[in-house]
Amino acid sequence: MMDAFAMVFLLSHRFEYIANKTLRRDELTTKQFLTIAAIEKGYDHPPSVSEVGEFLNTSHQNVKQLAEQLEKKGFIKIEKDPSDKRRLLLTVTDKNKRYWESKAEEHIAEVKRLFDALTQREIDTFYNLISKLLENTSNAYADARKT
Repeated sequence: MMDAFAMVFLLSHRFEYIANKTLRRDELTTKQFLTIAAIEKGYDHPPSVSEVGEFLNTSHQNVKQLAEQLEKKGFIKIEKDPSDKRRLLLTVTDKNKRYWESKAEEHIAEVKRLFDALTQREIDTFYNLISKLLENTSNAYADARKT
């Protein structure tokens, strides 16, 4: 169990390194990618900075900083919530959509390369196991954030 725990960290760091190297060509990072993905795929409404922070398990301040960087690059828009001017809402731009569409084949090929050693059945099993672990760690994560 302890070896598996350590291997998850190693795998995570390798994935992040490889993704950062790919995204760096376009002056993006994996953290920025995940922020965009959370905004675009995590909600059926323009999420607030706090909602994205909760989704990504990071602070409001970290998301705001990432959002400001992405807004400068034209990937997202930050707007005040009309019903609560203190809340900032995040939406993706047309430039963002065009970028990911233009890079889809390249990014899919990179991810496929990472999973080449696995059969489709193994990938499905891996996905199910990771999903279970994420669900199982939700309470421990919430407890850790409280203290």
